[in-house]
Amino acid sequence: MLVTTIFLSRTATQKTFEMTLEAITSLQKSISSENLEIILVESNPEYLTSGFEYPADVRVILPNEPFNFHRFLNFGIQQSKGDYLVLSNNDVVFHPQWMEEILKVSQAHPEIVSFSPSGKWIEHPQQDYQLGYKVMQQIKGWCLVVKKEVFDVIGLLDETFSFYYADNDYAMTLKYFNLKHALVYRSYVEHLEKPSTFNREQNIHVRAAMHQKYTLPAYLADEQYLYVFGSESNMHDFLKFHHKWGSPKVLYRKNKIADLLIQYRLG
Repeated sequence: MLVTTIFLSRTATQKTFEMTLEAITSLQKSISSENLEIILVESNPEYLTSGFEYPADVRVILPNEPFNFHRFLNFGIQQSKGDYLVLSNNDVVFHPQWMEEILKVSQAHPEIVSFSPSGKWIEHPQQDYQLGYKVMQQIKGWCLVVKKEVFDVIGLLDETFSFYYADNDYAMTLKYFNLKHALVYRSYVEHLEKPSTFNREQNIHVRAAMHQKYTLPAYLADEQYLYVFGSESNMHDFLKFHHKWGSPKVLYRKNKIADLLIQYRLG
């Protein structure tokens, strides 16, 4: 059983290099080398002359094009050999036995084909796993473990999502194809994420400018959607998600219907 881990990184500073190296090192300590393949998709075009160098057993891919989150993951997916693919940020630390816990759930429940580790240590969880598709709850976009066979069903990741809402699109794609995903409580991978910042006044200013520049769905005028205007690229990817899957109200109805079909095994 081979596990391919695909990291994305832009190694342009010592800090980023050390963070990525910590992720790689902790991964190598958690999975034996004969069962592990590591692919790093590097978005710094000057990486080869930067002076940074990862371990020899890490295969570095250098796409000659601008960064695109899903496209760069697809490069790794297409070149992977593993039975399980780990799609990971570089700001993570893998803790001992994290993959073993996922494999336990996978082997006991072969119908589950996609997994996320817990982002915190849970000493005595009341259950081994939780099924679901909620982003940031069951689906942790910073670390996904996917059976290779999933991509035979869904194809490659949708490359129209260059960064934002990529995990939302993945969640809806799994649900569309009735492929089960689980959060595995005993699998601990630490995410070193920075706390998000929200500048309300700035977002209001961006929203006003975008309303003059683009035709936006009416519901985006509501205060609860102000977060969409954190940046123009964020808004663009949100609109891609809107046009592909529908407005929040449409999506809510679709999810309710899908949940009933799944509950009664109707697909």
